Amino acid sequence: MRKNVLLVYNPDNELSARIYGDMCQWLDRHGFGTISMNPENCTAENFAPELEFAISLGGDGTFLSCARLLSGNPVPILALHLGTFGFITESTHLEWEETLEAWLDKRLDVENRVVLDVCVIRNEKKLKTFRAINDAVLSSSGISKLVRLSLKLGGYEAGYFRGDGMILSTATGSTAYSMASGGPILVPPMDALVLTPICPFSFSWRPIVIPGKDEVEIGVDANQRSDILLTIDGQESFPIEKGNLVRMSGKTAGVRLIKLNKRAFYEVIRTKLGWSGGPHA
Repeated sequence: MRKNVLLVYNPDNELSARIYGDMCQWLDRHGFGTISMNPENCTAENFAPELEFAISLGGDGTFLSCARLLSGNPVPILALHLGTFGFITESTHLEWEETLEAWLDKRLDVENRVVLDVCVIRNEKKLKTFRAINDAVLSSSGISKLVRLSLKLGGYEAGYFRGDGMILSTATGSTAYSMASGGPILVPPMDALVLTPICPFSFSWRPIVIPGKDEVEIGVDANQRSDILLTIDGQESFPIEKGNLVRMSGKTAGVRLIKLNKRAFYEVIRTKLGWSGGPHA
């Protein structure tokens, strides 16, 4: 019986489509069948085939779509990027054949990463659940509107917030919106989360790193005027009403990422962020 490989790619991208064709032929010669999906249509509904592993061919956004799709039953994902900037997709499309050979020869490791379980509570009932690979963001759906939020960390009251919003990020997502908002970078295998305020209305609010198991509960103040939006990985959104609660916590090994032996994470961020150590740093 042939084993299946999921291949997530954009068929409208010429380079992606060409590599997809070559990759399908390569996998077929090595005894694998392929299941293909467009990242814009990745949905977990009715998707439960037996997979040996998965390949995301694109950028970090393509990987996020693929990882959310598989987060309920994680299989190893090989992330290949086509562009120039990607913290997650460290392997380039020029290396795909070499990388697949190394994977099939069992010369590559799998890195387990924490994801976020996100639940929206309305009238003490679960209204909607999400799985976030990078981050969950609560912010105003309008322009330059303050949000008023209450915060609990690990079951303890942590105060009230006014500002542009809050980001709860995994270690994987710490190099995305959270970093751009002043949050720290976490090394991806860490079982930790980063809570980062966005433009707080008080200097006392600072980013905080918390254990992945600690529950984060954010409530919307009853006096909130503008509409609030919950955004997952910058790709999914859901409106949050006054009095609603958003409960979030880390889930260990929600993503399994095939790692190259060529580059360490510190080398990746040095290159991507331009840490040259010289006059251009």
